[in-house]
Amino acid sequence: MLRQFLIVEFGGHPFRPERSDSSDWKSDVQAPLNPKIKSGRSTWWRWFSDADQKRRRRRWSTIAPVLLVLMWPIMTGCRSGKHSIASARNAYAIGDLETASSTLQKLADGPKRTRLESRLDLAMVDLARGDAKSAESQLRRLRDDFDALPKIAPLGDAASLAVDDNVRVFRIAGYEQVLLRSMLALCSLAGDGSDAEAYCLQAQSRQAELAQQELARQNDSTTADASKFNQIALAPYLRGTLREATHRDYDDAERAFRLVSAIQPGFTPAAEDIQRASSGAHSRSGHGVLYVIAFVGHGPRLVQTVAPTTTTSLQIASTILRSVAKAEQGKDDEPVLPNVASVKVPVVDIPPSDIAALGVSVQGQLLGATQTITDIGQLAVDKSEAEMSWTIARAVARRVLKETSVMATSNSLGLSGDAAAAFEFAAMNAWSATERADTRCWGLLPREIQVLRAELPAGTHAIDMLPMSYSGRVFGESRQHELTIEDGRNHYVIAIAPEQILNVIP
Repeated sequence: MLRQFLIVEFGGHPFRPERSDSSDWKSDVQAPLNPKIKSGRSTWWRWFSDADQKRRRRRWSTIAPVLLVLMWPIMTGCRSGKHSIASARNAYAIGDLETASSTLQKLADGPKRTRLESRLDLAMVDLARGDAKSAESQLRRLRDDFDALPKIAPLGDAASLAVDDNVRVFRIAGYEQVLLRSMLALCSLAGDGSDAEAYCLQAQSRQAELAQQELARQNDSTTADASKFNQIALAPYLRGTLREATHRDYDDAERAFRLVSAIQPGFTPAAEDIQRASSGAHSRSGHGVLYVIAFVGHGPRLVQTVAPTTTTSLQIASTILRSVAKAEQGKDDEPVLPNVASVKVPVVDIPPSDIAALGVSVQGQLLGATQTITDIGQLAVDKSEAEMSWTIARAVARRVLKETSVMATSNSLGLSGDAAAAFEFAAMNAWSATERADTRCWGLLPREIQVLRAELPAGTHAIDMLPMSYSGRVFGESRQHELTIEDGRNHYVIAIAPEQILNVIP
């Protein structure tokens, strides 16, 4: 683009004169300002002999740094760490947890932009490695860090309109805030379980807060497609199992299981849980309870794509630009939107996975298959679709503000005609090329969280975990885990299986 600008502005080759006769080249080089230059030579060469050469050189000396700043990210490459995060996630998927951990640890200690998402993924790797205590500590710090973020970040939002959404403070979605607290409960259950119920209550409390905020937003919203808040059944389910295990608080357990059934009607075991809790029976005499919590499939991630603009997104973009103009200049004029056909936006991508569920067997007898209690992939897709109009609108508004800024710079440099058009074209293309969709996310969540409950006689059992396809066929190698069942007690086993089981955490 810099080369094109030079050619348009000065003509011919940007770095040497066009010559039909090379016999007097040396004399021309020695005296380039000779006004008696042959008329057949290039515009570029005559530039140095014009009467206003000082003005043109001064103008170019001003333009060149501007273009250099705009094009620098393209010339040097954008090393944002995304490829490293992608490689860590790929290592996790194939079971290379050491590589995933070391890579994510470097990123967690690195640039601020990728720090929080790297720490979220690192906690998942720690859990897969069997270090539930470290995972719990990491997630607890992240919970506090996210809670400490200001509800509104006007400076970051303003900067994102000048650059892109990657400069905004990284925040997790509402459903991920609930999941983070639910994950804390699971980490506690993988240990001594002392804080598990407190984490479940925190998750339900945050879910209630978010539901109230969503309800208020829908009441105040001027758009007709306001999304419904998606509730998550995992935390109330875990709390129901904990209340039931006291052998006293069956009423609490029944209420929790009824909430699970309301949130996740497709979770058929909830009916049995409700009946069992209402009858006041934890398990048969001489038996304990095994809960298998399975993280199944590759979870949702954000990838960049190009999306067409819509009428709704353009209306929202107009509202954003009016707000910006009013805040900066006190004007409330109707902005003129450019003819923007498409913009770069993040969309949810769920990597394909053959695994549908885990089969659980003891001594060759199949106890059953895990069933979905939380579909994280669907939650991510619903959120992305609900916010897409706003995401596109921000990109359109950003394009308008950038074009306005470039034209203002062109005017301040005194450019006009072809020179102004070339500068504006080069600057806008360079600026647009550096813009990227914000694809930061909690990338190591599973596609689904599934559970299976089974009663086993007290004693030591060898439990086999078998990956099952969507057709119900067992594929890959099973993973065996030895567990001692105690009479009248709950026992929780966490199995992590993006494709095949990576690890089993007792």
